[in-house]
Amino acid sequence: MGKINKFIMGLSGLVVGVFGVYKGFSNKELSKYSLEWIKKLTDKEWEMEREIVRQKFCNPKYDNAARIEFQNLLRLFDKVKSDREWAGLKPQGPAYHREHGYNLYKP
Repeated sequence: MGKINKFIMGLSGLVVGVFGVYKGFSNKELSKYSLEWIKKLTDKEWEMEREIVRQKFCNPKYDNAARIEFQNLLRLFDKVKSDREWAGLKPQGPAYHREHGYNLYKP
């Protein structure tokens, strides 16, 4: 009986451990300002969070390294917004001819 009890206890401990690890990784929150986190934001939340980062970027109390990080975050926010708005379309300029050549614009 001793070996059977040890086997059952070991197996149940293994099941509980695997279940705990599974729950730990499945409920993991996305880190703030990651690409996945920004993609899950609504448009209104996106605007508010981007404004917070923009204000930090413009604040002179931060050193240059921090401001570069804020600038990179702003670019990440803009990339997500651009991907949403274009929705897989390829950006292209006008295909009509102006009087001085293609794609030349008047002021």
